[in-house]
Amino acid sequence: MPATVTTLPSERANEPSSEEMPCCSVRVKMGESAPAPTVLIVGAGPAGLFAACELLRHGVKPRIVERRLAPHGETRGTALQPAVLEILDRAGLIEPFLRAGVRVRHIQLLGPGLQEILKSSFEDVGCTYEFQCSLPQCRTEAILREHLKRLGLEIEFGTNVTSIEDVPADLRMTLETDGRTELVTAAYVLGAGGGHSITRHSMQEHLAGETYDGRYVVADVKFRLPCPPECGRVIVGSTGFGLFSPLPDDRWLIFVNRDEADKRRELPTAADLSALLNARIGVDVGLSDLRWVSYFKMHKRDVERMSDWRRFLLGDAAHLSSQLGGEGINAAFMDAADIAWKLALVILGAAQPSLLDSYAIERGLADHHVLEVSDEVHSLVMELVAMCDGGGAPTLPPRDPAQNVAAARRRSMLDVSYAGSALVGQAGAVVEGPSPGDRFPACLSLSGTCHHLIVFGEAPRLDYLRARWDKLVSIVDASSAHFDATKAGVPNGGAILIRPDGFIGFRATPANETTMDAMDAHLTTYLVPNVGAERRAVINCSRSADSD
Repeated sequence: MPATVTTLPSERANEPSSEEMPCCSVRVKMGESAPAPTVLIVGAGPAGLFAACELLRHGVKPRIVERRLAPHGETRGTALQPAVLEILDRAGLIEPFLRAGVRVRHIQLLGPGLQEILKSSFEDVGCTYEFQCSLPQCRTEAILREHLKRLGLEIEFGTNVTSIEDVPADLRMTLETDGRTELVTAAYVLGAGGGHSITRHSMQEHLAGETYDGRYVVADVKFRLPCPPECGRVIVGSTGFGLFSPLPDDRWLIFVNRDEADKRRELPTAADLSALLNARIGVDVGLSDLRWVSYFKMHKRDVERMSDWRRFLLGDAAHLSSQLGGEGINAAFMDAADIAWKLALVILGAAQPSLLDSYAIERGLADHHVLEVSDEVHSLVMELVAMCDGGGAPTLPPRDPAQNVAAARRRSMLDVSYAGSALVGQAGAVVEGPSPGDRFPACLSLSGTCHHLIVFGEAPRLDYLRARWDKLVSIVDASSAHFDATKAGVPNGGAILIRPDGFIGFRATPANETTMDAMDAHLTTYLVPNVGAERRAVINCSRSADSD
């Protein structure tokens, strides 16, 4: 069958090639319609779907393909952490998640006889959402698909990407759908196809690391064992553990370790699973209504490179962490949020292509942190299981309240920092409080998709900066917006630049000629200034000086 060839704007006759203009033929002003799609998203899991949502919000319409013939109905990853709930809020998507999910405010660690070892809470983590939102992954994906459909973007199910090749200035993909072959080119590819990623394979990257000992079962069930409201549990015994995470409709996601000698491939029945779980925790949980079950292994793996400038790896295509940490799906959302605003600015001609280099650096730092946290949780559970051997009583050293809050923030992913990235800078005095690279605590008070320059007190050259950066940077008077200088990390005044993803990009302390020039120079390293407006601002300033 002859191949069907779909071309993007850069290949059409009488239009500039991508070598002449890498992203689009005109600079598109914020708020106007975007150029024709130049982004192909491979995979319609949480990472791919949310990347599409964010690209649309930032003014770019991608194409998204999925090799599955239809959406799955599997429970899989369930707990959305507080930091990701903030991301969903900024994306305008929080309400359907809060309506669909259940809130988990506490986590219990229990030993033999259901004796409590530790109870942790998300209280006082310093976030609007001091809880996890738990719902089946299939429902998470359905919410994102419904949002994309309202915005006019359909997922192309049953479309398999079989090859990705480098060609001059672009990437060329082979797509297969119902026996038909389609050749497409795109400037950028987001690889969100999971652990068996064709995008990662085309980059000759590998998920390096380790696979944890043991094999496990995950299932969506009901049971009768009483449990406190809004509480998840891990119960350990001498032969293993059971993890219980609440779901809507009085259902539960459970993890339990298999016997080492169990080599069966057929999935367990409800009776099999009930017997296994009861043996692990030493009580009858009263398991019933098995809806979904699967075998799995746990990994601690990531790639060396998350991008090669045109290809970007998201979610499980780039990293695999222990499910006991509950952070894999959350890292996928954060990957998508990071690449979307950067890619959109480049495609719209508002940023230099070098901005895209920061994705691998920033998400590499953050995802390595995720692997560390997940490994800590995994190791803790296994250590407690080992303590139970021979009838021992598992214990943990006491922690003070500050340590408890720090641990909860770490689990909540609120302590993710991009410090060390080229998109993060500082001029002037170093002070205590949130630092460049950290999440801005009041990020939900800022709306839109632009950068925000928040000024605490007086600052020079604001008219010049306002004109120079036009709609790319919104200047905010902190006193009018009621921002707290100490909580913002500028207790003695100054100015902070908040990136479109809610992280602090630059801090000027104090805000004087030198530090504000440094702020402007920092923006120049990756954004494209509005040259015409900048010249007008300079002329107006000169005229004003002459009249004085």
